[in-house]
Amino acid sequence: MTDGHGTKQDGKAQRVDRASRDGESSPVRACRHWHVIRDDDLADLLSAHADLRSLCSILEHCADCLPIRPSARDADWICARLALVTERHDDGLEPTLDTLFRRTPSQPLIGVVLDHVAAHRATDAVYAQDLIVALDPRSIEADRFAPDMLGYMLRCFFDGCRRATDFTELAILTLGHARLTRAARMRLTDSLARSVSP
Repeated sequence: MTDGHGTKQDGKAQRVDRASRDGESSPVRACRHWHVIRDDDLADLLSAHADLRSLCSILEHCADCLPIRPSARDADWICARLALVTERHDDGLEPTLDTLFRRTPSQPLIGVVLDHVAAHRATDAVYAQDLIVALDPRSIEADRFAPDMLGYMLRCFFDGCRRATDFTELAILTLGHARLTRAARMRLTDSLARSVSP
């Protein structure tokens, strides 16, 4: 029995066909008991990515406005957003590919990709912590960050963060090629397209 998405049900879990509906083979074989990836499976991850990209645009504007620093009110708001980045990483709340893909010795590419995503996010968290110190108007260390240094720190964060979100979405498209529903694939593609829009 099928569910309309090219999967067969065995009563406990679903098995995804090894090829997608358009006839192309996935670079990572579908595995028994793995479910198809629907657009609602990606909702939290893509919502977090949209928030991060919005924050990156704001930080890029801050960098462009230097040596004029953000007002105390704006700096407080930015620091609160940056704190969420570190909290998601520290508490394991950052959406990751671990819930969508299982590490297996027979498919080492999955583990390599997941490790790359984790490394990118760890770097983002470190940069976020540094920026909080540099931007917090109540920080006694904020004054020691010259405009050039602050600009460099801002660009390290938003450049790296943008690359990490794009890499994650491209990874899902690659690893999950045979499991993505049409709606999920379109949602990922639209998210990537918006990330390069002027």
